[in-house]
Amino acid sequence: MSEYLSKAAAFAQNAAKLSKKVSEGIVENAREFGLEATSSGHYFDTSEEKMRDIKRQLDSRHDREKMDGLKRLIAMISKGRDVSEFFPDVVKNVASQNLEIRKLVYIYLLRYAEQEPDLALLSINTFQRDLADQNQLIRAMALRVMSGIRNHVISPIVLLAIKKCVTDLSAYVRKTAAHAIPKYALVDIITTLLNDKSSFTIGSVIMAFNEVCPDRFDLIHPQYRKLCKMLIDADEWGQIAIIGLLLRYSSQNFGKKKSEAFYSDDENSEKSDDTFDDSFILDPDHELLLHSALPLLQSRNSAVVLAVAKLYYHLAPLEEAYKLGKPLVRLLHSHRENQYVVLANIATMAIQRPSLFEPHLQQFFVRSTDPAFIRNLKLEIMILIATENNITGLLRELQEYVKSPNKEFAAAAIQAIGHCAIGMPEMAESCLNGLMRLLWSKNDAVVAESVVVIKRLLQLRPQDNADMIIQLAKALDQITVPMARASIFWLVGQYSQNLEKVAPDVLRKAVKTFTTEADVTKLQIINLGAKLISLHPTDNTLNLLFQYMLDLARYDLNYDIRDRARFFRGLILIDIKKENVDEKAPSEESPSAGRDRFTIGSIALVLNHSIPGYEPLPDWTTEKPDGSLRDNLDETWGHNRSIKGFGSDTIGNYAPSPTFDKSFSKKRNDNYYDDLNRFYESEEISEDEENTGKIYLYVHFIN
Repeated sequence: MSEYLSKAAAFAQNAAKLSKKVSEGIVENAREFGLEATSSGHYFDTSEEKMRDIKRQLDSRHDREKMDGLKRLIAMISKGRDVSEFFPDVVKNVASQNLEIRKLVYIYLLRYAEQEPDLALLSINTFQRDLADQNQLIRAMALRVMSGIRNHVISPIVLLAIKKCVTDLSAYVRKTAAHAIPKYALVDIITTLLNDKSSFTIGSVIMAFNEVCPDRFDLIHPQYRKLCKMLIDADEWGQIAIIGLLLRYSSQNFGKKKSEAFYSDDENSEKSDDTFDDSFILDPDHELLLHSALPLLQSRNSAVVLAVAKLYYHLAPLEEAYKLGKPLVRLLHSHRENQYVVLANIATMAIQRPSLFEPHLQQFFVRSTDPAFIRNLKLEIMILIATENNITGLLRELQEYVKSPNKEFAAAAIQAIGHCAIGMPEMAESCLNGLMRLLWSKNDAVVAESVVVIKRLLQLRPQDNADMIIQLAKALDQITVPMARASIFWLVGQYSQNLEKVAPDVLRKAVKTFTTEADVTKLQIINLGAKLISLHPTDNTLNLLFQYMLDLARYDLNYDIRDRARFFRGLILIDIKKENVDEKAPSEESPSAGRDRFTIGSIALVLNHSIPGYEPLPDWTTEKPDGSLRDNLDETWGHNRSIKGFGSDTIGNYAPSPTFDKSFSKKRNDNYYDDLNRFYESEEISEDEENTGKIYLYVHFIN
């Protein structure tokens, strides 16, 4: 028994020792990652004691203590805390042999080097040594910090550093050099970097080009075809920059008109239009750009898809532009902010090219969860893409929206019905009948909006509206909304020559309730009386009724009503003349009207207002382009390119993109484009098919 107890005690003692070691290990690992178990707010405690503790850690001789202090500083920076007071203590560690410490020091310096340029100069020698470091991250970060120190004293040194990094073996370092160029406007270095064969670097080079010399298209001529080929392999934001550049380039070198003088010898052709037709023959380089950008419509980045849509909308003929519909609709299954931007661009494109989105009408049907700003844009788009083939289904959908308990939404749906009737006169009768049934709705807002829309529609058919106006007049007892009542009185007065028996009775009933009506209604009642007196100046009853109404208006609280009554009294007493008012039929304008003056995909288009920094597309050229300018002697760039990574200087080699020549569209992988065209031509596609299609398209493109 005693032996058993001794073994149990020994076991318990060993277990306690093991538990203690495990606890110590956990605490040690927590400290190594900059965490402490004593307080969950250790990183963000800004008391003086903690500040002194960080300073002590930065001055420590142990790397683990320094790393802990630096991580706490970086955490404070991420929360917006100003920790520039530690700059001298951090700079002392810039030459540390520990790679992790140097990375943290560089991150800190990137934040505060511009604020403390004099202190940053103390470590300039270290930065220069780091430009020759074996690790590409150290070389790149050293250049970033040097270019971030705004001090004219070291400008020559920074320029030499940039020129050195431009020829670095690492694409990541060359990319960093491209980001440093705009700070010094180095056009000659941009020229050198444009010859870079790495798709990892080219996006940053184009961004620097757009910033420094956006109009130097002479530098782009020999690189044009290479940029088209590299487009598929560039990073997402680089793709956006490249597409924007090539769009501006194309407007100056290909032209947009369908005049065959661009690509033929017929210089006297008089054809001119803003869109392409089926007989338009594209320049091979123009076609190269469109085919190179096509796979990017399947990008997971909505900004890339929108950039390609901008390219196709402005450059592609109609038989190619139809491919924009499905990718843009796919973006609607995203956050509502993204939806709004995409819908605003779709609405702008639908004004000029509604056929692009007609097959996708159902995708714009309003959902119960859609916010108001999404809902209104969807209604606008549905109106723009309405055709004889889909108008019946669209009207059924709008009639369902009218039943919504949301008064604003119901009113917007009624307005949409009116827009459809005005845009398609053959459907006006059907729309009017539906709106007339809404006059007996229990929703005052629906009744009021229906009257206003009916008023606009009846102006389109002045010779055949008496019956409907009579029905409206009968509904006056149930209609209480001032604007609706005012619209009915206006209609009765405007077409009173066709309502000889009804109009005087409407005036009689209106005078009885004149003092209780709203101001906008009173004005229309006075107008109605003046029009009837003009038509029947000898009718004694009408004269007495009109005089009585003017007496009531004479003492009204609203000065506009008093002035209107005084004006008609003087006019009628002096000389009664027949009033013949010819008003133009209403012309409905889309809420997105005016957006088309901005470039697709721009913030100015979304806001429908010009903003600082917005640059419109250059005017399209009217001269025949010289394709020889884009001839590049080095067409083998794609066979030896590699992408540089972060862990080491070379991650791996990518297969070259297919080469292009003047007969691009014929020599291209026909199977790939046949499959791609079938993908766009299909009407429905599931989410699994869409994801599979993205992988399939990308694999076929790079192979």
